[in-house]
This record gives sequence, structure tokens and C-alpha cells, in this order.
Amino acid sequence: MTHEIRRLLNQAMTDGVAPAASCAVVLDGEALPTVTASTAAPGTSFDLASVTKLFTTVTMLSLVGDGELELDAPVGTRLPAYAHGDKSTVTLRQLLTHTSGLPSEWRGWERSLAGGRAFDRRRLVDDLLGTPLESAPGTRFTYSCAGFNTAMALAEHVTDRPWAALVRDRVLSKLGTDGITGTPDPERCAPTENQAALGRGLVRGIVHDEAAWSLGGLSGNAGMFATAPGLAVFGESLRTGLPGILSPALAADMWRSQLPDMLGGHFNPADPGFGHGLGLRINQQPWMGAAGRDARGHGGFTGTSLLADREYGVTIALLTNRVSPSRVGDDATALRKAVSDVVYSGKNDSN
Repeated sequence: MTHEIRRLLNQAMTDGVAPAASCAVVLDGEALPTVTASTAAPGTSFDLASVTKLFTTVTMLSLVGDGELELDAPVGTRLPAYAHGDKSTVTLRQLLTHTSGLPSEWRGWERSLAGGRAFDRRRLVDDLLGTPLESAPGTRFTYSCAGFNTAMALAEHVTDRPWAALVRDRVLSKLGTDGITGTPDPERCAPTENQAALGRGLVRGIVHDEAAWSLGGLSGNAGMFATAPGLAVFGESLRTGLPGILSPALAADMWRSQLPDMLGGHFNPADPGFGHGLGLRINQQPWMGAAGRDARGHGGFTGTSLLADREYGVTIALLTNRVSPSRVGDDATALRKAVSDVVYSGKNDSN
């Protein structure tokens, strides 16, 4: 299996999919040797992009478990910006399932740059919380980075603690790995995009996502960095119910398919075409593969993905920097699917 994964990664590098790649696979709790290609090593950290949303979800659910937040109460009871008007019924569960009615993106960072202003996090968060809804809460699924940054703002407001500290204390410190961080050593990071137009140059060791960058780094939607073996540790924790981090009931709720209940009569199985738990994609065929019907996980814009499958006992952490030096090109979906197919096939052959 590792030989075939190595072949796939090397071929993808030859084909120009990405400058570097790293893959860690765990089968029934046993970690296989990490496979790397091109300039990557097992200790290379990659910008996880939206895979970060899984860490955000677990952090928010930890706060729910401690009674500091509620999944189904209007967030406006705790967050003044959501206390009135059409936002007054938005819940944390809706934010974590992309059913809040918020748009996909918040562009406040762009307005700051256009106005020649330095990033002021407090002002930017206020701008974020002023983002109008595009639809009534609970009526449609719209993948929303803005929603996950709103969840972050809610957590900071309620706890009066910085987001990075909440994630560190509630999730990262309990995983038993130093391979996941919001503050990586740039020298150990794979570079991402050359954003000269934004005055950033070649981005390395700083979050690629512009919204998270403007908010100071690790945010609700992006900003986590990990090595493949480190991310696989988190994936195994997720697969086995997040012991020591969440209660069994909350871990089960995270894993459970949510959209039919969240959308009710508005639910359309063809849209978005995959299932969704709390933060978790379910059976996303284009990259999870035909055998991954019960798999959970998430992909990231930078070319990253994490897959966890309880039925098969499989965890796959596949990391690339496919946006380097430009985001124009292959999105690594085919590579992700090919690796998933190899792992599932090899698991079936060994049974």
C-alpha cells in the first residue's frame, strides 16, 4: 500500500499538481510509515486551510460540554450583534452545519486593504458580525467560512479568551502530538501562494487564507498547520470518539448526519450532494472514494484533506501545497480520491 501511495504522490508531483506532498495512513489503530514526495519530509508542516474547521468544531463542542455555550439556543442570547432582526434565531448548530443563512465569505479584509488601513482585529470582527444573511436560517446549505469565524467570535466573547488559546487548551493539548499548531516554524513549512499583489510575497508559515490572515492567524475558518503524522493523530481521535476531549454524546452528535433535521422541508439530497455532520463532510465522493460512503472528514483549499472511517478502521491525512506558487491549476481532488481508493482497496485485500 505505501509503495502505491508513493507512486501516486510522485506522479502528482511530476504532473505539477503540487510542489510537495505528505501522506499518513492509520489502519485499525496501526500507523503505516509516512509517505512523502518532492521537497516534503514527515516533519514538514502544511497549511490545512479549511481542515481547520474540524478543530473549530471540536473547540466549540468542548465549550458546549462545559455549559458555556448551547448548540440549539440562539447565539444572540450571548452575542449582542445577533440579538435582533433576522439573525436573532441563528444557532451554533446552524453555524457548524452551514445552515445559518450567512454567505460563503466575509470580505472585510479586502475593504481594509482598499482603504489603506492596517488590520485592526477588533474592528474587523465587528465588521464580520455585521455580515447580513443571504437566506433565512435553516432554509438552505451554503458553505460558509463566515459562519465559522462567527462561531470563533462567539467563543471569544463568551469566554473572554483569545481563540488560539481556546483551541490549544481544549483540543491540541489533549492530542499527545506536537505535529499540529497555529503558530508553526516557517522554516519547517511548505510554502503556499505568491501573493505579491497583496504585499505578502511567497507565503510560508503564515496562513494562506486572507480572512484568517487579516484576523491574525489561526481563526475559525483556517489557520491551522500540521504534519501528516500529526494530523493523523487528530483523525484517529476523531474516529474513536474524541476520548478525553468530548463526551460520548457530543462526539456522536458531531459524527451524525445533520442536514435532514436542520433543513426539514427544505432538505434536498442532491444539494450539496454529500452529507454533513457538525463540521464534518460525510461521503463526499469526489475525494473520499466509492468505498468511503460512511467516511467523515474535510478538505482544504491548499490541497489538504483528512478522512476518518469507523466502519473500515481507516484514517488518511493527505497534505499538499497545491496553491504554490499559484492557486491556478489542479485542485488535487483526483489525487485525494486515488489515495483513498488505494487505502480502501488495500484494507479490503488484508481482511
